[in-house]
Amino acid sequence: MKKIILCNLILLTVNLFGQSVNTIDLKPYFGDFVGGFSLYDLKTNEYIKYNTEHCKKRFSPCSTFKIPNSLIGLETGVITDTAFVIKYDALLHPKDSFYLANEPFKHWYEDLSFKNAFKYSCVWYYQELARRVGQKRMKVKVDALNYGNNNISSGLDDFWLCGSIQISIDEQIEFLKKLYLHQLAGFSNKNMDTVKGMMLYEATKSYKLYGKTGAGYCLNDKMIAWYVGFVETKSGTKIFAMNIIVNNFDDLKNNLRIELTKEVLKDLKIIE
Repeated sequence: MKKIILCNLILLTVNLFGQSVNTIDLKPYFGDFVGGFSLYDLKTNEYIKYNTEHCKKRFSPCSTFKIPNSLIGLETGVITDTAFVIKYDALLHPKDSFYLANEPFKHWYEDLSFKNAFKYSCVWYYQELARRVGQKRMKVKVDALNYGNNNISSGLDDFWLCGSIQISIDEQIEFLKKLYLHQLAGFSNKNMDTVKGMMLYEATKSYKLYGKTGAGYCLNDKMIAWYVGFVETKSGTKIFAMNIIVNNFDDLKNNLRIELTKEVLKDLKIIE
């Protein structure tokens, strides 16, 4: 990836609410793809954004909805803990040769614990979780989270899969901020901490990176691809969210979303 020279590309602006917003040009990373990026510093209350107008646009959350879905599963008691297993049903979810040959999909064809279902981003596990929660309780909890447009009308077990619910990068930041700070009304600190723990992706001596990816062919012949989460360092915690519109899964090879995020964090001197 191309490096960026931050001193030439950050401009200080102030929004209507008095929050400072630094705009950054990440075009060298996004290339010909449209996308956006936002980073919020919990300590300074400052934002860094790329493509601010795009950050306002709502898209399907795809598998990033596994974060709120996990919270809802725990809070309703449908899921008891991270070891909770839902058995794989081969009749409902027949094996697919492409999935069997690729990560993380090949792990979907087995009984999965809650922790591993999140790790492998298993669609059927979270669809079953949603069905067990039920329409009424799901609607109440999604409304409590104030998650994007709160619209689950397209189907209980697929409204987040290119369905009716949509959320922007800016709204992902606000949701994750409340999760991190234990400010989600109607959700226990214990359950919020459990979900945060499942989000841990990478831990080094200098930082811990937590996140969740998501992707789907939600834009006609194009794919929306997400990475959202937070990074903890000695200097404090930053919340981040990004998405990028690509042609297909091949464009996401080599962990594009995660590596792009990490390179930006390195350029901003947040991680080494």
